[in-house]
Amino acid sequence: MITLSDDEVVLLRSLLTALRAIKVRDIDKALVILSKNDRGGN
Repeated sequence: MITLSDDEVVLLRSLLTALRAIKVRDIDKALVILSKNDRGGN
């Protein structure tokens, strides 16, 4: 098991939060594009 310092924990948490925000935003963009394509195809 790895022991992390308090600074490392804070850094890791902020990195994971930033990655999650980017991922959610990208997923939202993809859903919008797909829904536009779906409407245009029908």
